[in-house]
Parts: sequence; C-alpha cells; structure tokens
Amino acid sequence: MRLSTKLLLTAAALVAGGAGIYAFAYHLYPPPSARDRQAAVPAQAPPPPAPLSDQAVAQLFGECVRGAWPTVADAPVRAAACSKALQTRRLKPPEIALARLTRGIARTAIGDKVLAAEDYSEALKHYDGAVDPRNPDSLNLYRRATSLYAIGETDRALSDYGDAIRVDPGNSLAYLGRGVLLASRKRAYNRAIEDFDKVLALQPDNVDTLIARGNAYSQIGDNGRALADLDRAIQLAPDNAQAYVIRGLANNRRDQKQLAMQDYETALKITPRYPQALANRAALLSEEGRYDQAISDLDESIKADSDNPVAYYNRGYAYFARHEYDKALADYDMAIKLEPGMGRAYNNRCLIRAITGKDLVAGLQDCDTAQKLMPLNLDVRDTRGFIYLKLGDPRLAVKEYDDALDVDPNRPLALYGRGIARSMIGETREADADKAAALTLDPEVAEQFAPFGLK
Repeated sequence: MRLSTKLLLTAAALVAGGAGIYAFAYHLYPPPSARDRQAAVPAQAPPPPAPLSDQAVAQLFGECVRGAWPTVADAPVRAAACSKALQTRRLKPPEIALARLTRGIARTAIGDKVLAAEDYSEALKHYDGAVDPRNPDSLNLYRRATSLYAIGETDRALSDYGDAIRVDPGNSLAYLGRGVLLASRKRAYNRAIEDFDKVLALQPDNVDTLIARGNAYSQIGDNGRALADLDRAIQLAPDNAQAYVIRGLANNRRDQKQLAMQDYETALKITPRYPQALANRAALLSEEGRYDQAISDLDESIKADSDNPVAYYNRGYAYFARHEYDKALADYDMAIKLEPGMGRAYNNRCLIRAITGKDLVAGLQDCDTAQKLMPLNLDVRDTRGFIYLKLGDPRLAVKEYDDALDVDPNRPLALYGRGIARSMIGETREADADKAAALTLDPEVAEQFAPFGLK
C-alpha cells in the first residue's frame, strides 16, 4: 500500500506563534539620533571596560533596526546587534520595544522560538501603552500589529493594520503587513493583492512586495503576473534567497519541476541552510524516488527550523517509502503536534497503523479526524476502507469504497479494495469484476495489497 496523499511544500515565511512574518517590512523611519537620547541609570552589573559613547549606542541600535526586518541570511548578526544595544541599558522605551520586536523576528528566523516569544510579548506591552486611542500614531499601530501577528493574534493584528492605514493612508508598511497577513493567514489573495498594489504604487521597486504579490498571484493561478513580479524581484535583488524559493513554489504549481529545483538550489547557494528551500527541494527529490537525499535535506531543514510541520510530514512520507514505519509514525506525530489541523498527516498515520496492524482503533480515530478535516478528500476514503479490511469489517469497507467510487469511478485502489471486501462477504462475481476493472486501470494494484495479507 502506498501513500496516496501528496507531498507538501512550504512557503518562505518566518513562523512565530502560529503566525507567519515574512521579511517584508522596511523601517522607513530612521532611528533617533544621539541628541534625542537620555542616558539611563547604569545597571547594577560590572561596568564595561570603557563607557560607550552616545554615538556608539546609536550605531548599535541602528545595526539592530535599520533596513528590512531580519531574514534567514542576516538574522544571527541582527539578533546579536539588538542584544548588544539592549545590554547598554541606555535605550529609550520606544527603542527598547523596537529592538525587542526586531530581535524577536531575528530569533524566529534562527529557530529560537521561546526567546522570540518573550521579545514579542515585551514589545507588545510597550505598544499597548504607547498607542493613544484618542490620537493613535500610525507607526506605533503598525508595530503593535506586527507584534500581535507574531504571537498569533491575527484578528487584532488585522484591525491594527487597518487603523494604521486610516491614520496615515501613505503608510506602505501597514499595507504590506496587512497584505501578508491576508495572504498567509486568511488566504484572501485578491484582497492581499490590492494592498500590495498600494505599496508598489508608492514604491515601484519594493522587492519584498514584489515577492509577496508574486506569491499571491501564483496562489490564484495567475502564473504570468506571478512570474513577472518574481523575475523583477530577482532582477532587483539577485542575492535574495526568498525570491528564488517563492519562484520555485510558483514553478512547482505550474508543474515546472526542473525550474523549481533550479530555484531551490540557487536559494541554497545564497543561504545554504535555508529551511524552506531544503524542505521544498526534498519534496521534489521524493517525487523522483530519491528518498535518501530527501531525508538528508529534511534533517537539515529540521535542524534549522524544528517547528515546521511540513518538514516532518515530508520526512514521514520519505520514511514510509523506505518502509521505516516507526520513523514515519514519529514524524507524523510531530507534524500533528505542530499543526493539529493537518489532515493529510492524520490520514497517513492511519494508513501506517493499518499496515503495521498496531493500534488499529487509534488508526481508525485518525481516519475519522482526517475525514472531518478533509471531507471531500477521496484518499481518506481509500484509507478508511483499508483499515476496515484490517479490522475485519468488510461491509464498512465496501461502504467507504462505494463513497469514493461514487465520486471517481476509476480509482484502482478503491476498486480493488472493494473487490477484496466483497470476496470476504461472499459476493464473488462482483468481487471479481471490481478486481478486473482495477487491474485494467493499474496492473500493479494487487501488489499494493498482497504484502498485508489481502488479495
């Protein structure tokens, strides 16, 4: 029995607390100058060898916050700069909040999710106090929205982005942040594109927005516009690994596997341990049957980002193909722990339990959950039919296969499985007809059942 569900691909987003934060938001406002700083009381700790000048503190703060939000490529350097700036204990409260928010995003990019969550929470405390409901500041609203998004408060973040835009219709940061949220969390791609259009009207060469809009166009099947945006982004920023990963996704969606592979490999030349590029390359390698290489890529991807459920799912798929069922089961367990709504992982875990004959009741519960999450997915029907066969309940198996075949009469697995079930209940003529039809569609279908004692 083979897995009948497809491999998953993962977007080049930095994930924190269940919410994706792309590296899509430029600080268009420079950090305060040294003249605006007020020295704080020194901390009760051993003093540094020589006190830092205001200019040195300003430089550390600038290295922390200046430019785009941190990406996989620069996250370690940015996190270190933010830590050094915070350790001076001479930043003003707004600067502390921005430094912690920036460090949180950097820590997320390098996999320090627990420490990142602390930074986001502290940043949010400041912005909650800094936003005056009677006279809100657009930039503070935007930064609070980013903090909320980072900890998974999607609806509150969406509200703050909208308020930031109402206060300042020219706030390109807020349009971009709202667009990314709409695309990544709400799947509202057309609404997201409208926001990205607003940013590009203000900043036609904004690379991050071109990448985000290209991805949104790709999601709705507008491949021409998607590739135009992504090609333009790469032309403007040829060393932007994220642009190649998103273009790889777009190429994969239009079934251009070779071009997708080239994009992932280019991204990995720029950023060798880019987790999304590794996970997506592994998916293509698995499709080619190169499971050892796929698992190697996924091992590295998980080392770089241990909270990516897609990487565990894909590695489970590869382990299954190598008949390493215990390892596959452990990976599906982890994928479900990280993303409880991943229906495909429940379906595949059900299939493994059916194949191994271990925890068949738990396997049936997995199939039930998969069906609730994916009520129209016929793969789940096939798997439920198979587990009923293993449980010795052929009549329920027939019902599952009937339901699948009502939608798609040409499913070899369902036809052959129903043939086995009908044999068990004595419907020999119908069973032989089902098996013959299945073998016509797929001459090897019987070989998928035989190793498990089903013929």
